[in-house]
Amino acid sequence: MKLVGPWVSGYTRRVGITLKLLQIPFEHLPYHAYRETERVKAFSPMARVPALQLDDGQVLIDSNAIVDYLDSIVPADQRLTPASGPARVRAMQLVGYASACYDKLARYCDELMLRPEAHRLAHLQAGYREQMESGFHVLEAAHADPWFLGARISQADIMAVVAFQSASVVIPRAFDSESFPRLAALAQQAMQFTAFSSTLPDLGDLQASGLIGEDDGI
Repeated sequence: MKLVGPWVSGYTRRVGITLKLLQIPFEHLPYHAYRETERVKAFSPMARVPALQLDDGQVLIDSNAIVDYLDSIVPADQRLTPASGPARVRAMQLVGYASACYDKLARYCDELMLRPEAHRLAHLQAGYREQMESGFHVLEAAHADPWFLGARISQADIMAVVAFQSASVVIPRAFDSESFPRLAALAQQAMQFTAFSSTLPDLGDLQASGLIGEDDGI
């Protein structure tokens, strides 16, 4: 398999972490959709990342579709999203909040880094930040012992850590261990896994890219 996209894309990182946790071999092609558009388009015609090229040449885009596929090819007891029941509903709830936080962070960065200063809309930035805070408070209140769903790590933990770590880089005074101690502890716990530590993007790349993710269409 080949995973296309840089770790600076939180959704690409989510897929990379999943592949590593499931011990599925893959080649990482860290092509940036802005800087290496044609390389990305060779795998993903819409220039969306992440894109995962399967061993038979087929390509999947959208992190939700990709991680769902990866769960389908491993033994049931290794899956990172429960197959059914209340645990699956809970996982989907938390992934939804974490993904929404990351999406709002991407929108926030669009205003801050991509839109010319004279045309920035302060009320949008404030709204995105308020929405992020609301979402992270939901995740903060969720009980993780040691993980959101109990003894085993799940997609809820993966997406929450990816979103929180990204937000803590872009707006460190708002999203830190003092304001969100449980999320900070969850991230610290996750970083003990090579899957998380080896995919942590470079700080400079994070700030420069504006955290553009898959749902930006690039």
